[in-house]
Amino acid sequence: MIDIILKPWLLAIDTWKQAKFLPRLGLILTIISFFFLYPGVTEPIMTIKATVNLFGFKSTVFEETRSIWQTVLSLKDAGYAAVGMMVVTFSVILPITKGLLIIWTWLSPTRWRWQLISIVSKWSMADVFVVAILVAFFTAKATADLQSNLHDGFYWFTAYCLISIVSGQCLASYANQQLQQPYQSKKTK
Repeated sequence: MIDIILKPWLLAIDTWKQAKFLPRLGLILTIISFFFLYPGVTEPIMTIKATVNLFGFKSTVFEETRSIWQTVLSLKDAGYAAVGMMVVTFSVILPITKGLLIIWTWLSPTRWRWQLISIVSKWSMADVFVVAILVAFFTAKATADLQSNLHDGFYWFTAYCLISIVSGQCLASYANQQLQQPYQSKKTK
């Protein structure tokens, strides 16, 4: 029983010993990125404010501050569940899946896990794309009557994205090295 519990950790230590500095840094950055993802999704990301000028008086007609998660819930409530699901997929599910896959692969490295990380990583820029579209849409529409302001959630999420990109680059050479090794089945180990 203890053998079953210790085996992944012993493999992780072995993987750590075999890896050079950059892959180690990649793993550490992957773990750190989780601490930026959560506030990036839950903290307010943007405030939208619409004003109207009536008879020389400015009146606020609409002002709302939302996080990514609140935006998803609002999209669902407004009948745009598919769009909300896409935002959740690319901003929450994919990043968490990628991070957990990287950690799992370090705990128990196999060729197919590195291949799976490679496949998931191809979609890793989609989360950046989602936020960029939101920001571009609201800032392009910003006039004297419609204003948008970025909040802490935007910066947390941007930091997550940048750390995740650097992490991926640090791990890329190690992953390629692992993928180029001849496939070894469990029978030959």
